[in-house]
Order: sequence, then C-alpha cells, then structure tokens
Amino acid sequence: MTAARSLARGGLLVSGAFFVSRVLGFVRVFAITSTTHDAASLDPFFQAFRVPDLIFQLVAAGALSSALIPTIATLLAANEESRAWRVVSAVTNLMLMALAVLAGTLLVFAPEAVRAITPGFTGERLAETVELTRIMLLSPILLALGSVATSVLNARGRFAASVMAPIVYNVAIIAGAIFLAGPFGLRGLAVSVVLGSACHLAIQLRPLFVGAGFRYTPTLARDDPETKHTVLLLVPRAIGLGGAQLQLVAATAIGSLLAGGAITAFSVAFTVFQIPIGVIGVPLGIVALPTMSAQVASGAIDEFVALVGRSVRLMAFVMFPLMFFGIGAATPIMTVLFGLGRTDPDQLGQFAAVLAAFLVALPSETAIVVLARAFYAMRDTRTPVAAALLAVVVSIAISIVVAPTLGAPGLALGIAIASWFEAAALVILLHRRVPPLQVGALLRAIALFAVCGAIAGAALWAVLAGAHAIVTPGPGRLVTVIVNALELALGGLVGGLVYLGLARLLRIPEVPTIVHLLRSALRRDPAA
Repeated sequence: MTAARSLARGGLLVSGAFFVSRVLGFVRVFAITSTTHDAASLDPFFQAFRVPDLIFQLVAAGALSSALIPTIATLLAANEESRAWRVVSAVTNLMLMALAVLAGTLLVFAPEAVRAITPGFTGERLAETVELTRIMLLSPILLALGSVATSVLNARGRFAASVMAPIVYNVAIIAGAIFLAGPFGLRGLAVSVVLGSACHLAIQLRPLFVGAGFRYTPTLARDDPETKHTVLLLVPRAIGLGGAQLQLVAATAIGSLLAGGAITAFSVAFTVFQIPIGVIGVPLGIVALPTMSAQVASGAIDEFVALVGRSVRLMAFVMFPLMFFGIGAATPIMTVLFGLGRTDPDQLGQFAAVLAAFLVALPSETAIVVLARAFYAMRDTRTPVAAALLAVVVSIAISIVVAPTLGAPGLALGIAIASWFEAAALVILLHRRVPPLQVGALLRAIALFAVCGAIAGAALWAVLAGAHAIVTPGPGRLVTVIVNALELALGGLVGGLVYLGLARLLRIPEVPTIVHLLRSALRRDPAA
C-alpha cells in the first residue's frame, strides 16, 4: 500500500470516527442543556470544567502526541522498540507525578482558584462551582493516561481504538445527563465526566498492550537522552496548549461578569464550532504527523513541504465555504440542533450569535492544526508555542475591549481574530524554516477560496431569506425544527453547487485531489 493511500485510508477512518465523536459531543451538550429551562443555571458546570481541563492541557493533551509520536517513530525506525517503550514509560511516570501535584494542590485550593477565574460568581454559585471542580479533578489524570495510549497506537498506525476513545467518553457523559442529572443535579454531570474519562482509557488498554506491543517499565530513564529530548519537546507544547486553554479560561472569566447564560452560550457555541474542525482538520493532522515525521527523519524535505502545502490548501478549500455557510445560517443551525430541547428562542439566538463569531476562525483553526504539526514533525515545539501565546494575548485584549458591548459574541470574536494572527505567524515562520514552501501561491489560493466561498455563502443566504419569507413555521418546536432543516438542506445544496461550479470554472485543483484521495482510500490494494 502506498503512503498516500495509507494516509487517505487512515484519514477516512479517523474522520469517520471523529465525525461520530463530534456528533456525540453535540448530543452531549444537547443532553446537558436539556436538563433545565434556564441556561444560566448551567454556568457553574461549564466553568467548573475549565480547571480540570486546564490541568489536562498543561500536562498531557496534544503535547503528548506532538512529543511522543516523533520520538516513537524515530526509535521504531531504528529498530529500538524496547527503548521506545522505556522512553514512553518514563514520560508517563513524569506526567503522572506532575498531575498528582497539580490535582492535589487544586483540591486544597479550589475555592481560591475558582474565585480567580469566575470574578462574577458569588455565594451559592461560587460554592457550587468549587464543589463541581473538586469532583472532576480525577478526570485529567485518566484522560492523560488515555492520551499516552493514543500516542502509542497512532505511532504504530493503529487508529481504531484511539478514535473510539472520545466516542465512549461522550456516551458516558450523555448517559450521566440522562440518568444522573435528574436525581443528583450538576453533581451527577460532574461524576459522569469522571466516568467518561475512565472509559476513554479503558477502551485503549487491550490494543495498547496486545496489538501495539507496549511494555510498561517503572522508570524515569534519566540516563536516556531520548527521554530528556522528549520532555524538552513536550514542555513548550504543553505551555502552548495551556496558553490556549488560558484563552478559554480568560474568556469565560470575562463572561462571568456578563449577563447570566453567557458562559453557557460560549461553551455551547464552541462545541458546535469544534465539529467541522474535529471531523476534518484534526483527523488530517493525526494521520499526517507520523508521515511528516518519517519524511523529515529520512531527509525527504521536498515531499514534507509538498504534503504540508497540499494539506493547508485542502483545509482552506473545504473550510471557507463552511465558514460563510455557517455565518449566514447560524440561527437555523442552532434551531435545528437545540430547538427540540428546553432552550428558549432568545437563548437560541444568543447561541447563534456566538457561533457566527466563532466561525470566522474556521479556516485559520484548521490550518493551525496542520501547520503546528509540521513543526512537531521537525521536533520543534517551541515555535508553535510562541505563536499560540501571541494568540492568547491578542484574544484577551480584544475580548476585554469588545465583550462589554457585544456580550458573549465578543468573547468568541476575540478568539477568532487571534486565530488568524496565529495562523499567519506559523506560515511566515515555516517559510523561513523550509524555503521551498510557496507562500505566495498558497495565499493566492486562499484568497480565491475565500471569494468563491463568500459568493456561495451569499447564494445560501438568499435561499434561506426567500424560503423564510414564503414559508411560515406552524406552532410547535418539532414543526419549526423540520422547516428550518429543510431550508438548510435546500440552501446548502444551492450554495454547494455554486461553490463547486465556481471551482470547476476556475479549474481549482482541490476538487480532483479530493476525488483521487477518496478513490485511493476506498480502492482495495492487491498487494495488501
């Protein structure tokens, strides 16, 4: 099987699983928001989730994959499998030590930590947030161990169990919202987060030890230079992810000073915004990182640069029309997604406004997924961190200025604008690192995709406006959701045809590229 076909098949597998995971992520949020009529009552839960998530992002999350996968790939390529498992074990042990210290400290000082990130919470709301935070502190430890398993499996080219892990995580939380939220309230939701984290780890254990052949060693391997090098790779990436998480913490901290429900609207819209990123952008980054790492390790720089350029162009080609479609149809999208729950129309309108602001960052966020992993493949985690920290500063500054006027959408807009700064910085820095990257051609292609996407988005908006003027939904939530869904389907069809027609007219090469990749992924390889 060729590398391109393997990448395409891996991409389809991971994309399919991530699609299911993101859909379940939406179902999870729907189930949570359906537990109450008052979105503001959910603010403590969503804000309490921030502290454990910050711990996870600081110590594990994407930092592990960006540091461990290149290391494992390098050692396996040198036929040093035992040494690879020893290094993984050492990094895991160091990570668990750091997590134990952080979680233990926050368990004791939870009131002070929560008060710092929710300046607008007082009295019972503050106390409830503290309690929920303490319940969920076990979650980052379990998720971090799951991330180690994911990194090993992905480095081995085994994606099935690792992409199933987020699915079972979401299913557990959905079950908690259905069965535990009623009798136990928000405490039941917090417990379900911990149970979901345990399931996230458990489903990967057998493939990790049996399929991938991992062998755990109780060691810190301080004498192995690869351990030191991996930790040095991990630390900057962890700081960058922590900075990105601080961006969300800062946004919701500002949101706690706004009208009730702002944090919930921000969290709900962010979840929906993450669906296309998780379905298309993240899977491509996951399956491309081992290939990029191998190309760099073998000195195939031209192939490495070509893969990065093609990946960014593909992301831009897909995401620009989705961005314009989503902005023009944010209200019917949120009506279809949450209209059958207990959320009232005014709250749906707020959800839609925040989503529209987030969608400005859709092309840039997916580009960052690929660009950052290009640096990881070169075993450089410092450069993406510097760009991420720049984005944090920009987003916080913008949010402080615009949120008092725009409300929750201002929080999302600050993050969106900062995302474009980060993507631009990564492109410039990567071009300096690998001059073969054709930045001029890339920017021209992105501009072309943006124009075509805007025209297609205008066509979709015109269809929605015309349909809304002609058809008046009848009484009842179900009828309203069905009408909005039909209007979205018609508008999406027209907008999609306009975009593809423009792409064909302008001879944009991404369409045949996507078709070729799909055929390569689906076609059986006789030699396989």
